[in-house]
Amino acid sequence: MDLQVFIDLQDKFDKESELFENVKAAIKELDRSCRLASAKLSKAHSLPMHKLKEVTDAIKPQFATIQQNIGKLAELITPVTFYKYQNMWTQKLQDACALVVFAVYLEEARLATPADIKKHLGYSVNTTNEPITEFVFTLDEYLLGVISLFNELGRLAVNSVIVNDVQRPQEISTFVSELYSGFQLLNLKNDVLRRRFDSIKYDIKRIEEVQYDLRVRGLIS
Repeated sequence: MDLQVFIDLQDKFDKESELFENVKAAIKELDRSCRLASAKLSKAHSLPMHKLKEVTDAIKPQFATIQQNIGKLAELITPVTFYKYQNMWTQKLQDACALVVFAVYLEEARLATPADIKKHLGYSVNTTNEPITEFVFTLDEYLLGVISLFNELGRLAVNSVIVNDVQRPQEISTFVSELYSGFQLLNLKNDVLRRRFDSIKYDIKRIEEVQYDLRVRGLIS
C-alpha cells in the first residue's frame, strides 16, 4: 500500500488547521477594534445633540482600524472558502455594520446605505445573487446591522431626555416609524432576520412611551 495518499491528506489537514487558527486570530483583532469603537460611540448617549460631532469625528479613525482588521481577514479567505468559514466572522461584521449605521444616523440623521458601509469599512455589501468573487459583507449582515439601530435609538430617546433634549425623541420617533415601514416591505424568510425584526416592536414601544410621557408632562406639543 502506498501511504503517500495519507501523508498528502495530513498535509492538507495541517494547512486547514493553520488557516483556521489564523482566521481566529484575525477575528480576535477585529472583535477588539469593534468593542473599542462601540465604547467610543456609546458616549453619544450622554451628550446633547450639539456635541454629537465630537463622537462621530472620534469614531472615524477607529473605522479605519476596523477596515484594516477586515483586510487581514480577507487576505486569508478565497471565494472558495468564503462560506466555509463565514460563520466564524459573521457576528463581527454585523457589529461593524451596526457601528457604521449608528454613526451615520448620529452625523446625518439618515439611514446608512450599503455605499456607506463600503465608504467607512472598505468592503462592499453583496446585494446581488452573483457568485462571491471577493470578500464582502452579506446582505443579512447589513440588514442585521440596520435592525440594531432600533435598539440604539430606543436608548438614545430615553437618554436624550436625561440631557434635557426633549425634541430629539420626536425626531427619533419619526425616523423609526419610517424605517419600520421600510422593513415591512421585505419578505424576511431568514430565521435570524425574522426573529430580530420581530423584536423591534419592543424598541418602538420604548420610544413611544418616552413620547407619551413628554406629552403628558407638557414638555412637547
